[in-house]
Amino acid sequence: MVPRLALLVLALLVVRPCAAQQPPLPPVDSAVVELRLADGSTVRGRVVAASDTSCTLRTAAGVEVTVPRRVLVRWRSMARAGGGSAFAFNDPNRTRLFLAPTARTLPQGDGYVGDYFVFFPVVAYGATDWLTISGGMSVFPGLPIQDQLLYLAPKIRLVQRRSLSVAVGATYMRLGWSDFVDAWGGVAYGVTTIGSEDAAVTAGLGWPFASGGTTREPWVMAGGELRVARDIKLLAEGWRFPGATDVPVIAGIRFLGERLAVDCGVLRVLGADMTGVVPWVDFVANW
Repeated sequence: MVPRLALLVLALLVVRPCAAQQPPLPPVDSAVVELRLADGSTVRGRVVAASDTSCTLRTAAGVEVTVPRRVLVRWRSMARAGGGSAFAFNDPNRTRLFLAPTARTLPQGDGYVGDYFVFFPVVAYGATDWLTISGGMSVFPGLPIQDQLLYLAPKIRLVQRRSLSVAVGATYMRLGWSDFVDAWGGVAYGVTTIGSEDAAVTAGLGWPFASGGTTREPWVMAGGELRVARDIKLLAEGWRFPGATDVPVIAGIRFLGERLAVDCGVLRVLGADMTGVVPWVDFVANW
């Protein structure tokens, strides 16, 4: 399964245009945008003028800045929190909910480092605007490297519209690669996100595979996100696995910064004999 997935990713990279194209300029309207420049710096403001060779922004301080098109790497709209003139940061962790992937991908060249429960770090990178690759390894103290859990998760965006994204991907996990422990598995999935970064629903279907066999019955995932303040989102997601009647559900809050997002929530398994909840915490820091 893994070699086939790698070949698919390589084939898509070859088929897609390889040459970098000059990005289009943002439209002249009341939107607040962020321009990423060739030297790595950013400029934010309202677009007040644009031509074939430059773009002029009016910043929050009222200063007009003209950016030559040749130094523009890319641009993105800045999400607005409510009315008025206060604009929020984009969600640094918009490619997923708590654990479930959304259909969004990272812009080319962007990336993040994150962590689940201290012992599960992850790194993600936008290889292109439509391909995000993430992976990591568990860091359980005292456990040899060859017995740690490895994970790899490429995601390919197929559709990107104003309020609709569709993607496919896979999550591959391998528990050890020694004679004592050697097991692997994962899931290939498709996912759709409808809405904006301020309010959206995400749903997906996945087909598990493992060293011990596969199943044709898919797992089902559904979740949502809602920004309720400039720097706060409400999140929820639920999973139904093949052959199971219990449904794990995670709900909680995401605290947003310009480059940092921290999730705090609780996990509860609906329909199970066990009672109570399990605390959930993770974070993502972008570059």
